[in-house]
Amino acid sequence: MGKNKKVAFVASSGGHLEEISRLKGIEEKYDSFLVTEKSDFEIKNFCSDKRYYLPQMNRRQITFMPKFIWLFFRTLIILLKEKPDFIITTGALIAYPFCVVGKLLGIKVVYVESFARVTEPSMTGKLVYNMSDLFMVQWEDMLEQYPKSMLGGGIF
Repeated sequence: MGKNKKVAFVASSGGHLEEISRLKGIEEKYDSFLVTEKSDFEIKNFCSDKRYYLPQMNRRQITFMPKFIWLFFRTLIILLKEKPDFIITTGALIAYPFCVVGKLLGIKVVYVESFARVTEPSMTGKLVYNMSDLFMVQWEDMLEQYPKSMLGGGIF
Protein backbone atom coordinates (compact mmCIF):
# COMPACT_ATOMS: atom_id res chain seq x y z
CA MET A 1 0.00 0.00 0.00
CA GLY A 2 1.33 3.38 -0.93
CA LYS A 3 0.33 6.89 0.10
CA ASN A 4 -2.08 6.92 -2.82
CA LYS A 5 -4.14 4.16 -1.18
CA LYS A 6 -7.13 5.17 0.91
CA VAL A 7 -8.14 3.54 4.18
CA ALA A 8 -11.47 3.73 6.00
CA PHE A 9 -11.14 3.22 9.74
CA VAL A 10 -14.46 2.07 11.21
CA ALA A 11 -15.24 1.56 14.89
CA SER A 12 -18.07 1.90 17.37
CA SER A 13 -17.51 4.43 20.13
CA GLY A 14 -15.81 3.57 23.42
CA GLY A 15 -13.30 0.73 23.57
CA HIS A 16 -13.51 -0.12 19.86
CA LEU A 17 -12.68 3.48 18.99
CA GLU A 18 -9.87 3.54 21.54
CA GLU A 19 -8.40 0.41 19.91
CA ILE A 20 -8.58 1.76 16.37
CA SER A 21 -6.97 5.01 17.51
CA ARG A 22 -3.94 2.91 18.48
CA LEU A 23 -3.36 2.18 14.78
CA LYS A 24 -2.04 5.72 14.35
CA GLY A 25 1.09 4.45 12.60
CA ILE A 26 -1.01 2.99 9.80
CA GLU A 27 -3.37 5.95 9.69
CA GLU A 28 -0.50 8.44 9.24
CA LYS A 29 0.85 6.64 6.16
CA TYR A 30 -2.29 6.70 4.02
CA ASP A 31 -5.08 8.93 2.88
CA SER A 32 -7.69 7.99 5.45
CA PHE A 33 -10.93 8.80 7.17
CA LEU A 34 -12.73 7.67 10.30
CA VAL A 35 -16.29 6.43 10.69
CA THR A 36 -17.62 6.16 14.24
CA GLU A 37 -20.68 6.81 16.34
CA LYS A 38 -21.84 10.11 17.79
CA SER A 39 -21.02 9.93 21.50
CA ASP A 40 -19.32 11.73 24.36
CA PHE A 41 -16.25 9.53 23.87
CA GLU A 42 -13.31 11.73 22.95
CA ILE A 43 -11.27 10.67 19.93
CA LYS A 44 -7.60 10.69 20.85
CA ASN A 45 -4.52 9.99 18.77
CA PHE A 46 -6.27 10.05 15.42
CA CYS A 47 -4.80 12.47 12.90
CA SER A 48 -7.30 12.42 10.08
CA ASP A 49 -9.67 15.37 10.14
CA LYS A 50 -12.09 13.60 7.81
CA ARG A 51 -14.65 11.95 10.06
CA TYR A 52 -18.17 10.62 9.72
CA TYR A 53 -20.37 10.36 12.79
CA LEU A 54 -23.33 7.99 12.71
CA PRO A 55 -25.98 7.52 15.42
CA GLN A 56 -25.42 4.90 18.09
CA MET A 57 -27.76 1.92 17.85
CA ASN A 58 -28.91 -0.70 20.28
CA ARG A 59 -29.99 -3.98 18.72
CA ARG A 60 -32.48 -4.50 21.56
CA GLN A 61 -34.50 -1.36 20.74
CA ILE A 62 -37.78 -1.73 18.91
CA THR A 63 -36.61 0.79 16.27
CA PHE A 64 -33.40 -1.11 15.60
CA MET A 65 -34.30 -2.74 12.27
CA PRO A 66 -35.29 0.44 10.38
CA LYS A 67 -32.23 2.23 11.80
CA PHE A 68 -29.99 -0.71 10.82
CA ILE A 69 -31.36 -0.68 7.25
CA TRP A 70 -30.75 3.09 7.15
CA LEU A 71 -27.15 2.41 8.29
CA PHE A 72 -26.59 0.19 5.22
CA PHE A 73 -27.73 3.04 2.93
CA ARG A 74 -25.55 5.56 4.77
CA THR A 75 -22.63 3.14 4.51
CA LEU A 76 -23.12 2.83 0.75
CA ILE A 77 -23.16 6.63 0.37
CA ILE A 78 -19.95 7.07 2.40
CA LEU A 79 -18.09 4.28 0.59
CA LEU A 80 -19.15 5.48 -2.88
CA LYS A 81 -18.10 9.03 -2.01
CA GLU A 82 -14.74 8.14 -0.42
CA LYS A 83 -13.79 5.08 -2.52
CA PRO A 84 -11.39 3.50 0.00
CA ASP A 85 -9.12 0.63 -1.01
CA PHE A 86 -9.25 -0.88 2.50
CA ILE A 87 -11.58 -0.93 5.47
CA ILE A 88 -9.89 -1.52 8.81
CA THR A 89 -12.28 -2.11 11.68
CA THR A 90 -12.23 -3.14 15.32
CA GLY A 91 -16.04 -3.63 15.41
CA ALA A 92 -18.79 -3.60 16.72
CA LEU A 93 -22.29 -3.05 15.28
CA ILE A 94 -21.31 -0.15 13.00
CA ALA A 95 -18.64 -2.37 11.42
CA TYR A 96 -20.96 -5.00 9.97
CA PRO A 97 -22.60 -2.87 7.24
CA PHE A 98 -19.20 -1.47 6.24
CA CYS A 99 -17.77 -4.98 5.87
CA VAL A 100 -20.76 -6.27 3.87
CA VAL A 101 -21.11 -3.26 1.57
CA GLY A 102 -17.34 -2.91 1.28
CA LYS A 103 -16.96 -6.51 0.09
CA LEU A 104 -19.75 -6.01 -2.47
CA LEU A 105 -17.86 -2.96 -3.77
CA GLY A 106 -14.56 -4.87 -3.99
CA ILE A 107 -12.93 -3.14 -1.00
CA LYS A 108 -10.46 -5.18 1.06
CA VAL A 109 -11.65 -5.75 4.65
CA VAL A 110 -9.31 -6.04 7.64
CA TYR A 111 -10.99 -6.95 10.91
CA VAL A 112 -9.19 -6.76 14.26
CA GLU A 113 -10.99 -8.77 16.96
CA SER A 114 -11.33 -6.85 20.21
CA PHE A 115 -8.57 -6.96 22.82
CA ALA A 116 -11.32 -7.81 25.32
CA ARG A 117 -11.99 -11.08 23.47
CA VAL A 118 -9.47 -13.45 25.06
CA THR A 119 -11.25 -16.81 24.66
CA GLU A 120 -14.70 -16.16 23.15
CA PRO A 121 -15.41 -14.53 19.78
CA SER A 122 -17.51 -11.38 19.46
CA MET A 123 -20.79 -11.39 17.55
CA THR A 124 -19.36 -9.03 14.93
CA GLY A 125 -16.23 -11.14 14.64
CA LYS A 126 -18.29 -14.26 13.97
CA LEU A 127 -20.36 -12.41 11.35
CA VAL A 128 -17.43 -10.93 9.39
CA TYR A 129 -14.84 -13.70 9.81
CA ASN A 130 -15.49 -15.37 6.46
CA MET A 131 -15.82 -12.13 4.50
CA SER A 132 -12.61 -10.55 5.82
CA ASP A 133 -9.53 -10.46 3.63
CA LEU A 134 -7.43 -10.36 6.80
CA PHE A 135 -8.79 -11.28 10.23
CA MET A 136 -6.52 -10.50 13.16
CA VAL A 137 -6.73 -11.63 16.77
CA GLN A 138 -4.85 -10.16 19.70
CA TRP A 139 -4.65 -13.29 21.85
CA GLU A 140 -3.13 -16.65 20.90
CA ASP A 141 -6.09 -18.57 22.38
CA MET A 142 -8.36 -16.91 19.79
CA LEU A 143 -6.55 -18.76 16.97
CA GLU A 144 -8.61 -21.80 18.01
CA GLN A 145 -11.84 -19.82 17.50
CA TYR A 146 -10.67 -18.32 14.21
CA PRO A 147 -8.27 -20.82 12.58
CA LYS A 148 -7.71 -18.70 9.42
CA SER A 149 -6.85 -15.62 11.46
CA MET A 150 -3.48 -14.00 12.06
CA LEU A 151 -2.08 -13.32 15.53
CA GLY A 152 -1.31 -9.62 15.60
CA GLY A 153 -0.59 -9.25 19.29
CA GLY A 154 -2.15 -6.62 21.50
CA ILE A 155 -2.90 -3.15 20.17
CA PHE A 156 -2.38 -1.72 23.65
